[in-house]
Amino acid sequence: MKRIVLALLALSLPTALCALPSESIEKDVRTLAADDMEGRGLGTKGIDKATSYLEGRMKAIGLEPVFGTSYRQPLPVKIGVSAGTQNRLGDVAAADWTPLGFSSAGAFDAPIAFVGYGISAPPLNYDDYAGIDLKGKVALMLRYEPQEKDEKSPFDGRKPSRWSAMRYKVLQARERGAVAVIFVTGPLQDDAQNKIPALTNDGPESPAGIPVVQVRTSVAEKWVGDLTKWQKDVDSDLKPRSRVLDATIAGNVDVKAEYAQTANVAGMIPGRGALANQVVVIGAHYDHLGYGGQGSMTPNVHAIHHGADDNASGTAAVLSIGERLRKQVDDVPNRRTVICVLFSGEEVGLAGSSWFVGHPPEQWPPVAMVNLDMVGMMRDNKLIVFGSDSAPEWKDAIAHATEFAKLNVTASGDGYGPSDQTSFYAKQVPVLHLFTGAHDRYHTPADVADAINYPGIEKSVDFATSIMMHLAAGRVTPQYARATSAPAMEGDSRGYGAYLGTVPDYSAMDATTGGVLLSDVRPGSPAEHAGIAGGDRIVDIGGTRIENLYDMTYALQDHKPGDTVGVKVVRKGEPVQLRATLTQRGAQPAAVAAAHGGAAEPMKIGAGVPFTKLFDGEKHIQDVRQLTNGGENAEAYFSPDGKRLIFQSTPRGAQCDQEFMLDLATGEQKRISSGKGRTTCGYFEYPKGDKIIYATTDDGRGSGATCPPPADQSKGYAWSIYPGYDIVEADPDGSNVHPLIVGAGYDAEMTWCHQGGKAIFTSVRDGDLELYEYTIADKKVKRLTNTPGYDGGAYYNAQCTEIVWRASRPAGEALTEYRWLLNMFLVRPTVMELWVMNADGTNQRQITHNGAANFCPYFTPDGKKIIYSSNAGDPKGREFDLYLISKNGGEPERITTAPGFDGFPMFSPDGQYIVWASNRADPPSHETNLYIAKWVE
Repeated sequence: MKRIVLALLALSLPTALCALPSESIEKDVRTLAADDMEGRGLGTKGIDKATSYLEGRMKAIGLEPVFGTSYRQPLPVKIGVSAGTQNRLGDVAAADWTPLGFSSAGAFDAPIAFVGYGISAPPLNYDDYAGIDLKGKVALMLRYEPQEKDEKSPFDGRKPSRWSAMRYKVLQARERGAVAVIFVTGPLQDDAQNKIPALTNDGPESPAGIPVVQVRTSVAEKWVGDLTKWQKDVDSDLKPRSRVLDATIAGNVDVKAEYAQTANVAGMIPGRGALANQVVVIGAHYDHLGYGGQGSMTPNVHAIHHGADDNASGTAAVLSIGERLRKQVDDVPNRRTVICVLFSGEEVGLAGSSWFVGHPPEQWPPVAMVNLDMVGMMRDNKLIVFGSDSAPEWKDAIAHATEFAKLNVTASGDGYGPSDQTSFYAKQVPVLHLFTGAHDRYHTPADVADAINYPGIEKSVDFATSIMMHLAAGRVTPQYARATSAPAMEGDSRGYGAYLGTVPDYSAMDATTGGVLLSDVRPGSPAEHAGIAGGDRIVDIGGTRIENLYDMTYALQDHKPGDTVGVKVVRKGEPVQLRATLTQRGAQPAAVAAAHGGAAEPMKIGAGVPFTKLFDGEKHIQDVRQLTNGGENAEAYFSPDGKRLIFQSTPRGAQCDQEFMLDLATGEQKRISSGKGRTTCGYFEYPKGDKIIYATTDDGRGSGATCPPPADQSKGYAWSIYPGYDIVEADPDGSNVHPLIVGAGYDAEMTWCHQGGKAIFTSVRDGDLELYEYTIADKKVKRLTNTPGYDGGAYYNAQCTEIVWRASRPAGEALTEYRWLLNMFLVRPTVMELWVMNADGTNQRQITHNGAANFCPYFTPDGKKIIYSSNAGDPKGREFDLYLISKNGGEPERITTAPGFDGFPMFSPDGQYIVWASNRADPPSHETNLYIAKWVE
């Protein structure tokens, strides 16, 4: 009877399973996060002590060794870079220079070319390489970037721009033919003027491809002259002053990688019966950052990084799960082998898990792998489960485990991400990754045992134990799926730029042969369409040599979505030339969050309330939520990360529109304009979203602070073109307001290019309502349209290569009336057609021809279609609905059918949601509210 009861227990998973003792969880966390474990950093005595402790714990809970008679699987991990004995740099003293951690070894003897900051930034109209032939030369360059303390600088001035990254600068010089790079810190950045950095590890990625060194400021000034004056001159006008010097330098860089021996620790519960030869894996990493340094959020603080949540929590959870499973499956007649593995080297590129799958135990491959990384900070009973799309069978198992553990579970995403499940998924093993959320103690000395939510770990253990019991007893057999959802951390671009869709092989990040080895490509991605495949090594993108993952990242950043580039790969030892058409990263499915690197959770909308009333024909929108309640609310636009909306609102009882910010996760609303005068057309600055823009009549000095009157409708329906409107820039909380576009007459309707660098707005500065481009680098304004009539409401496509806008083209008496109204600061919007043009103003073409009021057009994320509002479907012109039309024109598709007004549509950056304004809740009231819905193709 006992055997039958326990066999049923494995299948039914009763709540009694929660009652099994696990008091050891807190003890394990506190032991692993104690000071004497030295943050479990590679190369420390502390991690060796942790390895021994974990080995003892596995023996104590009754797990059997996995590696013959041993629980340990030794592996080498790169932990540093050291200088050899053959380093020399001309006659420069050894104390006055150093190789850098990402330098390649090698000799050079060549002329020196001073290339300023080593920056080529076409969007900012700045190029230190202009007129310089670097081929066969040594590039001498300053670190950082110009105008670092100028908040108005096109380089930002508040935080480093992507142009300042040292590896990126080396890539730029190397691709121009430089044989070596010499860095120097400019006097304006370094008060001591003679510092050189220590030779430290630059991560597991392969070297830069050429020698890279840094010299003291005093050494560089012997070659180039007064660097203080040079920096001040460039800061004053942003004009590069590069030149080839009358000097040569011979040198040799002798650097080599240093490795530490560490070990994975694994124990198992042997299988039995018909399933004995199948294996399931549950794992966590136990290493951390030691005393900080690279990877720390406080890199200049030398202190123990205890890593209680990251990842003593997951390690303790795996031990507890192993103990539970050993007791529960003891008498189950048919069961799979369960391996509990604790990985080392995760913090330096998934080294331990990559080694494990590359040197697996006898029973391989596993049926599935479950990973626990950072499960110690549960809040609001929430558990995040990544990888649910890696097998369709996960859905039911997750549902059972959710009910069993009584948790609020968010499950989504494929199996790729910056944790150990990636190594398994790359080998076509279905995976799950359990995670309780990021926090401000991540990768700091403050991640201590006292801050851990131990009952929360217990709940995660309940959930994972349920999953593992299903797997062990054979109740679920996940089948690997190449999910089309975006990965938790996409490996081929970690910043701005175009999207290729490759997944690097993290086990090959310390390769010395150059290139980026791929474990897979994203289904449906540009890489897959181009014929790129897992196992390929990318060695060139668009003519840029690829030595490492950094090179690949920067090569993609230097291209725009829509570019078709050559991609050279090495496949089975042979070069293969392919071509890929890159896409917009925001047009991919929404990225699933990950713990490491600060990635966010999948988009959650807690704002507003469900709007359940349905209207026939609205097949493209579902899960509609009403975000505001009362008044006039319109023109809502997403932040670049899709988490916030800026919108204009006239609340009940108010006289004028003001700008508001809405947090889509919490529903918090806050007025961010002054409350004085009238505002319109708020928008975020792209691509960072760290500034907003809007038009206002309040100049901050009292003029225009009163609410200007609405348009005089005695001459028929018209909009006011308030001459007091100027465009201002501010922080997202509304602070630090300052003028951006100021002039006599109307300046408004500004929207930002999603790639950054420029914006477009409407103005009467030349006597008519025309469109103008504003470029950030030189703060210049360029007129784009030049035809009588109202040109306004313009938006770029995601690639910033095309613009869509509304325009009237009156002629004869209609033109006379238009000019008469404009003299009274009015415009009649009853006939507006949609137009598209190239971003430089060329190739202007009309795409609607219905004689109606068409307005607020916005590109779909792929740039192929345009969504807009129109009254073309109502003979009386009173009903406005949303329509979708090809950017080339043609027959539009009706999107909304609700009575009343629907307008101002905008897609979220990931293309999954649409926000718009509507009075569908109560059309007779004429109150307009904001709505958000999932977009369904």
